Amino acid sequence: MKKKAVLTIAVLMILIVVIGISKLLPSYRSVLESNWGISLPVKAVLTETYEKDSGASSHGDGVRYHVFSYKYEDYIDLMFAWSPNEHETVFYPTTREAAEAWLDEIEVPSNERPDYSKCCSWSKTQDDNSEIIIFWDNNLNKLYIVENFI
Repeated sequence: MKKKAVLTIAVLMILIVVIGISKLLPSYRSVLESNWGISLPVKAVLTETYEKDSGASSHGDGVRYHVFSYKYEDYIDLMFAWSPNEHETVFYPTTREAAEAWLDEIEVPSNERPDYSKCCSWSKTQDDNSEIIIFWDNNLNKLYIVENFI
């Protein structure tokens, strides 16, 4: 009986530690704001549906990809001056070509990628040529966020 009580206490302590550590880790929202100055609208009721990255690196470089579904479109519409047209990025002639190259690099399956012909987009470049491109498909209520850190 004592072994069972000790085991129960040990499991509870492990759960408390795991929950505590997870609360200390930064959320993607805070990382996005820190890296790019972008705030995802809480009132849109976003839910992350897919995530993949190139893994840990000593310099923080690599590709990150996040897909969100949302409930309220009005807040997404107000985030940026969305462009319905392709435009040039630092290293590629179009946002689509940049996103495809980065998503190929981290082996994102085709069913998790945006249908670019149905998306508006917005992008930003940093001084070191790192880039972020956000695609918005308002028919599917999805945001696709692709980041390439140099």
